[in-house]
Amino acid sequence: SWTNVEIEKLDYHHYLPLFFDGLCETVHPYEFFARQGVHDMLEHGGPKIQPVIPQLIIPIKNALNTRNRQVICTTLKVLQHLVMSGDMVGEALVPYYRQILPILNIFKNMNSEFQPSDIV
Repeated sequence: SWTNVEIEKLDYHHYLPLFFDGLCETVHPYEFFARQGVHDMLEHGGPKIQPVIPQLIIPIKNALNTRNRQVICTTLKVLQHLVMSGDMVGEALVPYYRQILPILNIFKNMNSEFQPSDIV
């Protein structure tokens, strides 16, 4: 049964990692619910987000490791929102760069549709 609970009152240590796990989904409506849940929680979380960062690393890494372009792009947008969601959130991600950045380097090399010579 659904109950109306304000987003700010949710247990971020439980629900935010759960929604981040859903970023790997590619089937509608699951991918929509995961994406919307992440963005809604990041929009309203404020200081509750930073303590949850360590729990988000594995779901972020799993989403990037799918090597699915749609999932990677969605995850990158979520990472942008995550960094902008609260004070010191970006800094809290620094210790985890070694786990996240190698996958992004592989994705960067996959993107051969746009060449620097195309810039006019």
